[in-house]
Amino acid sequence: MRKWLFSVSLLGLSLHLSFALDSSGRWLRLTILHTNDTHGHLLPFSYPQGIAPESPAAQMPFKENIGGIARRATLINNLREALHGQTLVIDAGDYMDGTPFSLEFQGEADVACMNAVGYDFATLGNHEFSNSLPQIQKLLTMSRFTNVLANARLRANGQPLCQPYVIVERFGLKIALFGLIVRDTQNYRGAREGVDILDPFETARQLVPQLRAQADLVILISHLGYEDDQRLAREVPGIDVIVGGHSHTRLTEPTFIEWGKKDAPNLGGTLIVQAFQWGGELGRLDLIFWRNPDTNRWEMLAYKGQLLPITADIPEDPSTRKVLDSYWKRIAKRYGRIVGVATDDFVQRGDDYAHYNLVSDAIRETFGSEFDLQNMYGVRIELSKGAISYYDLARMLPFGNTIVRFEIRGRDLKAILERHRPAVSGIRYRVENGRLVEATLNGEPIQDDKIYKGTTNSYFAGRVLTEMGIPFVDTGRKRLDVVADYIRRHRRVSPVYDGRRVVR
Repeated sequence: MRKWLFSVSLLGLSLHLSFALDSSGRWLRLTILHTNDTHGHLLPFSYPQGIAPESPAAQMPFKENIGGIARRATLINNLREALHGQTLVIDAGDYMDGTPFSLEFQGEADVACMNAVGYDFATLGNHEFSNSLPQIQKLLTMSRFTNVLANARLRANGQPLCQPYVIVERFGLKIALFGLIVRDTQNYRGAREGVDILDPFETARQLVPQLRAQADLVILISHLGYEDDQRLAREVPGIDVIVGGHSHTRLTEPTFIEWGKKDAPNLGGTLIVQAFQWGGELGRLDLIFWRNPDTNRWEMLAYKGQLLPITADIPEDPSTRKVLDSYWKRIAKRYGRIVGVATDDFVQRGDDYAHYNLVSDAIRETFGSEFDLQNMYGVRIELSKGAISYYDLARMLPFGNTIVRFEIRGRDLKAILERHRPAVSGIRYRVENGRLVEATLNGEPIQDDKIYKGTTNSYFAGRVLTEMGIPFVDTGRKRLDVVADYIRRHRRVSPVYDGRRVVR
């Protein structure tokens, strides 16, 4: 605790110093610039004006015309210059799966642009595993930055998918970096095709003591999510910094988890940072080190973390924009076309998710089913008022899922509603304290023994219907195109807030 108090008192002085490494060689500032969960957002984007005021996006200082990797490159380059190059640029995974760039180029556009920016280190996220295993390996080969991932092994030979960790010396500082990915990645295509995802906690328990013995600074690039990052920091002391991702958590300042160990190195705890999503902001973490004259080892004494807005007043880096355009020009005509108009924002209001209702209603009308189910978290953005482009819809439905038909008994349908709580069309239901208390279909109570005809997407069918032994038929029609055709037919679409799904 004494070291922590000293760190706080030192912070005001050290972060105002203009040095990166002072002339005496006893002080060092290292700045980590970090992103996570950019999900293919290579172009600038905006949030709807009507987003829920309690949402993380609503807390951002800028919400319109933000982000874009060419602007990000300019900001990073400016910081590199101002900080005399004493920076590490790190991405914590899920750089793809969220826009047409991922649908069309399977992560290659993202990696090419990250190469142009000059990222130093990264790990893979679960959405990179939406690709085939050969495509994942191609992305790793394409990367001019170093990928680290310690809990992914090739099933065929037990070898790591990529380097588990690296130990580098930068600016006289020995830095160990390793990566971990969420265990659920095992269910994604690339892992199913030949990668075993090991327990990240057990992997860390084995690896961290080895890295701690060799390095002044231990950094985990984590795609586990904020809750598991906190748990890991408590259960596996010795990690100085966790650059996190997966949970899309917006940390305006670092979380500090104290280890509670005597004679612990550096601050005696773990700093956790995460920069929300889509590259609308760039995370910055400044670390101040002092060379202990008794041990001649660097010790971290202070830190400061913040999120830097990426706004329209930041010019685009020409070289990064050139790389981006080499991909965008191939798809701009297709994805730039307007399919219809939204009369208002399609956003969340309480239990109502108008963007999910739009998708589910479109599918039910198109296929004439009695009901439709869509898994939550599968519709990735809220839709803004105004012209709707095919690009907007591809951001909303970026996964390439197709529509399936199936028949189901009422009791099984109610079990799905209670357990999975999907978005719906044709159904109204209410869950309280984890129990289904009301469920109707077209105004009538769902009967246990009656057979109902429904639709859903291929992802939900593969995860839920297959597990329940319920057969289904894939129509082969992509969900994205079904929704686009629906909007094109109607020309103008309005959000529906009707209380069809209530979860308490």
